[in-house]
Amino acid sequence: MFVSIFNANIVLVKLKSFIEKNQLFNKSDRIGLAISGGKDSVSAAHLLNDLKISFTMIHVNYKLRGKESDFDEKFVKHLSKNTENCKGIKCISVDARKYAKKHHVSIQEAARNIRYDYFEKLKLSNQLDIIITAHHQDDQVETFFINLNRISGIKGLKSIPVRRSYIVRPLLAFNSDEIKLYVAQKKIEYREDKSNQSTNYLRNVIRHQILPVIQDRLPDFVNHTSKSIALLNSEYELLDFFIKQFITSEITVSKQGIFIPKSKITIFPQPEVLLYRILYKYGFNFSQCQQISVGLNGKTGKQYFSKTHQLLIDRTQIIISLIEDLSTTVLDIYTDGRYAFDKYTLTLKKVKKWTFSSHKNIEYLEIPPSFFPLTLRYWKKGDRFSPLGIKGNPLLSDFFINHKINNIDKKTIPLLCSNDTILWVVGYQISDIVRVRDGFFVFSVSF
Repeated sequence: MFVSIFNANIVLVKLKSFIEKNQLFNKSDRIGLAISGGKDSVSAAHLLNDLKISFTMIHVNYKLRGKESDFDEKFVKHLSKNTENCKGIKCISVDARKYAKKHHVSIQEAARNIRYDYFEKLKLSNQLDIIITAHHQDDQVETFFINLNRISGIKGLKSIPVRRSYIVRPLLAFNSDEIKLYVAQKKIEYREDKSNQSTNYLRNVIRHQILPVIQDRLPDFVNHTSKSIALLNSEYELLDFFIKQFITSEITVSKQGIFIPKSKITIFPQPEVLLYRILYKYGFNFSQCQQISVGLNGKTGKQYFSKTHQLLIDRTQIIISLIEDLSTTVLDIYTDGRYAFDKYTLTLKKVKKWTFSSHKNIEYLEIPPSFFPLTLRYWKKGDRFSPLGIKGNPLLSDFFINHKINNIDKKTIPLLCSNDTILWVVGYQISDIVRVRDGFFVFSVSF
């Protein structure tokens, strides 16, 4: 019954309506169509041409099938010349196997990276504004199943979006049966990639072995699942909107790091989900966010690390900062003067008269010549410090704990030293060994 009422003109009306509803592009946009030579992308070329939409073809030859890949390229080039509204073709040839070996990825991932890197180049070089890919509803449902198997949340289950930045997918208006009927009715020629039949790939297992069984019992399964995916996309957009509002209003971002009040996280159900939506951009995975969520009600001082960032659970806040190795940042000081150290400036001046300052970054120290050269550096494990008026030589880490200095901040506090002896924890306390006694060799030191 479906075949008897199918009409190619209805397909065009449906496509035009889908493009307008989703505002995929404007008449003034320079449009590119990613085209392999296969049924889906070739049908997309004919559909755009029938709608009198001007476009440029984009083809990538991955050199995966020898002469067959070269024939695909020739076919697409011939099609571009014989398509009225096609304004030309942009084509590259890259060996996907060599790329996969060099970058230690699968061939499928290599092909995808090559393809999208080329799209990005065309966009950034201002050659194209919009790039169309020929994904349809069946592709969307297959991706849904793949991500379901990977234990994905909403972000993965919303599958292939209609738009992602400058990449749009108007053929999501159709399922594969509609495209097949359009191709048959228009007698469109295309190239067949035999690898699409191989069950070595999970997508093809879903396409050829799983979905047909489901559709045998549930004929509208693809259409209904596609609509469910559209709902997931809408709900994700709404969730994303509220999370961005939360980030803007409740999270403080400064040069020192990102600060999140613990109380603002723990009031929500499923706080690990909220944490993941905030922290994934800093390299933290969902499993870590589950651990962090549990740790919010535990002892303070616990740290977690991604490849690029460190996270500290402090008394009232979660603190995220970029991982920086400051342990090798050292400045030698041989005499008085003005010195630049990392983001700080130190002034060392010998004085005969002094008045003690209440400013935390100004101190008067009695530094005998034997203490030179001085060094400026940051904390390292095992450092010991004798604060003014305190006997003994306790660990500097204990001093930090007593002054409620967290594990992230303690790594960014400059230390004025003589060899390994700490003379001043800048901004906090001087050592008892440099307190002014006899008035000889007194220096004004300021940051």
